[in-house]
Amino acid sequence: MRQQAEELADQLSIEQQAASLVMAGVPATGAGSSELKAMKKQGIGNVFLRGRSQLSLEQTVAKVGSITKTLKSNVPEGLPVWVATDQEGGFVRVLQGAGFSQLPTASEQGQWSAGELSSRIQQAGEELAEAGINVNLAPVADVVPAAIGASNAPIGYFGRQYGNTAGEVSSAITTVNDALDKAGVQPVVKHFPGLGRVSKNTDTSTGVTDTVIGAEATDLEPFKQAISQGNAWVMISNARYAKLDEKNDAPFSKKIITGLLRQDLGYEGVVISDDLCEAQQVSPVPMGQRAVKFVAAGGTVPLCVKSDQAAIMAMALAAEAKGDKKFAGQVREAATAILEAKLRQN
Repeated sequence: MRQQAEELADQLSIEQQAASLVMAGVPATGAGSSELKAMKKQGIGNVFLRGRSQLSLEQTVAKVGSITKTLKSNVPEGLPVWVATDQEGGFVRVLQGAGFSQLPTASEQGQWSAGELSSRIQQAGEELAEAGINVNLAPVADVVPAAIGASNAPIGYFGRQYGNTAGEVSSAITTVNDALDKAGVQPVVKHFPGLGRVSKNTDTSTGVTDTVIGAEATDLEPFKQAISQGNAWVMISNARYAKLDEKNDAPFSKKIITGLLRQDLGYEGVVISDDLCEAQQVSPVPMGQRAVKFVAAGGTVPLCVKSDQAAIMAMALAAEAKGDKKFAGQVREAATAILEAKLRQN
């Protein structure tokens, strides 16, 4: 499969390889024809349904269908267009219309038996698959200690954590990963190396820094568990981790993505970023450079919630690859990893 993926990647131009990396956000209620046309022209083959939608499952099938139909020519060999969303439960539930499960917060899901968690998540996954969605940016693998609780703005405040200890979270996310996988939807554990100890939210603040998590932290246990399970991708947090790399935010940190995640923990799969377009944390870095720095650090899929800005990222990746042989190799490697994952999913 790896060899087949490499052969497919080598049939793509630098521009096509670069565009194949980016995941572009469109409204969950559907993308307009001019937006779809622009994404098709740019070569984008991965989308993220953003915002909130009250459309029914049936209506969503039609909206997602028009997206995949328009973009499928950008993906070789009839491989899937990735359509992702955030369907965690509670406050983070993009698709809320008739036919989609009303999942409660992860904190509440964490109280269920393993059997109930498995069947409820599998059902939610089957609804996503029926709607044409093949990637769910869940589960949250962050550990929020009980003493921090709701004062952790990104996770604890919204009850997005499955438990207060690494053991509780590990056990829940393994169940969720298996259930989504069984439903035919790609699970994504987030936000590596852990977002449960910061006070501010990287979406709305700059300078969000974790001073606790190091290479031996128990917060890494749920991610290690998911890696050994072998069916989830990993999403990188946008925060900075003083003990791991005091100079770079996690999405731009070679020490965190290539060093800790890939080399130390042995993870070989797709590494996706958190949103790199609207998050305040990364705002000091020019738009195109956010994608370039992420891929240079060892990332695979830069996620951008705005499709016009995703196009800027695709162009910046191509321009950098044309001027830098080493970076061109990293773009090819990421494009190959994506094609390999799509071949597996097919």
